[in-house]
Amino acid sequence: MKDIRIAVRVTAKEKEKIQSKARTCGLSTTEYVKQRALGYEPRSIPPDALFLCFEKLGELADKASSPELDKEIGDVLKEITATFLLPGKG
Repeated sequence: MKDIRIAVRVTAKEKEKIQSKARTCGLSTTEYVKQRALGYEPRSIPPDALFLCFEKLGELADKASSPELDKEIGDVLKEITATFLLPGKG
């Protein structure tokens, strides 16, 4: 249960900048600040084209002619996810 609050004072300009960065990542201001404070680098919302590529790779995996190829496609999907979707640890 989250019942402890941390208050931080910022200037109006700092607040605008933080809120803008949070929106770019598709996060609330609170979640953005929390991730940054815990050492994560939230990623910007990726373009729709990335999700179309995911779908195409998924279709290829469904048609894979061997377990090795299926595993390779799965590994590529995991790498793309880690690189473009998951927050980075800095």
